[in-house]
Amino acid sequence: MAKTSEIPQFGLLSGYRVVLIGLSVAAPFAAELYAENGADVIWIEHPTVVDMGRTSGHGGSWQQDRRNMRSLAMDYLHGEGREAFLKLIETADVLIEASTGGRFERNGLGDEALWERNPGLVIAHISGFGQTGDPAYVKRASYDPIAQAFSGTMRMNGFPGMPSLPAMVFPGDYSASFYAFGMTLAALLKRTQTGKGESFDIAQFETLLRTQSQYPTDYWHFGADYVKEGSHSLICALYGTYECADGEEVYVLFLGPGVLKAGLPLIGLEYGGDLFPEGEGIIPYGSYAADVAEAAFAEFLSKHSAAEVEDILANGGVPCSRIMDYEALRNHPHCQARGIVAEWPSSDGSDTIPGVKVVPETANFPGQVWRGAPSVGQDNEDILEELGLSADQVAAMYESNLLGKRPYFQPGV
Repeated sequence: MAKTSEIPQFGLLSGYRVVLIGLSVAAPFAAELYAENGADVIWIEHPTVVDMGRTSGHGGSWQQDRRNMRSLAMDYLHGEGREAFLKLIETADVLIEASTGGRFERNGLGDEALWERNPGLVIAHISGFGQTGDPAYVKRASYDPIAQAFSGTMRMNGFPGMPSLPAMVFPGDYSASFYAFGMTLAALLKRTQTGKGESFDIAQFETLLRTQSQYPTDYWHFGADYVKEGSHSLICALYGTYECADGEEVYVLFLGPGVLKAGLPLIGLEYGGDLFPEGEGIIPYGSYAADVAEAAFAEFLSKHSAAEVEDILANGGVPCSRIMDYEALRNHPHCQARGIVAEWPSSDGSDTIPGVKVVPETANFPGQVWRGAPSVGQDNEDILEELGLSADQVAAMYESNLLGKRPYFQPGV
């Protein structure tokens, strides 16, 4: 367990308190960015329904994206649990919640009700389809692939003539997370001027649509629809995934005048002549020049391993990378030099968890991992007693099943 006084002071966000209510990825990751940078993040979990992040696969989502948090397993909608939740809200700077649109309002916990208890509270509502709009859609449940399907993202992925595919890993969840993190931080800055909180309606499908670059405008204004590209760009030659002599793959972009000037000679072609004229930044897809370039590149690839291709092209000025797996990343000298793989003790001390370090690197007030992901309700007593509830009141909440069951402190749960 951990009291507020036991949370180390570090990072850019120490002194702020964030309340998290949400399963899976989007809301927890937004709150995790706060936790890794020093904020006190209190994760309110359902006391009997375990977050699927704890149980899906090997539980890595929980271990990676709930570290540094404290867990309060409590029914926050009823009885003493509801009042304890509102007491907690009085102490919070940010509430990040993910649910179907309008759920908090329907439960009497809309923005105005929360602001009555804490006028400076910053609120992020994350949902698939938003808090307003067509009622039939607002109330719809959603996960990342559903938002991808509705936003038009999914139809952009896959190969021409083949079924559409969801993009991995969870772009709808993570785009919503970054919007929630960035906009709530902006609201905290504004609050220093006004003293007032703010509320954000973050719809996953909208964050995906907004991050589709020029393609929505190209269609709505010019009528130019997106065509699936598969593993090779339809913009120009030498832009895509290629298999090398050893069967391993690289991704390559011969894009821009400087890249073509540096890269074409590496694969036996002359830059600056009639076929590849000086100043050209692309080799148009489907052109005769593209055919020549692709044939020359195929010959080059047939003679080199992926590591050799990467070494020749990347060191010669061409954007290129082997397609890495987790084993290659862990052992790669660049990743080792940057300390990509971090380790921290599990919350019960029974194991050491490897995962991705806190990113990005911060010069003056770095983030850190001070605690593994909490077990369900691990911090119930500490949090509730700090809110002013007596030991007898907490015991009564356990008796009323508002806090689930003891003991919670179990590895992996």
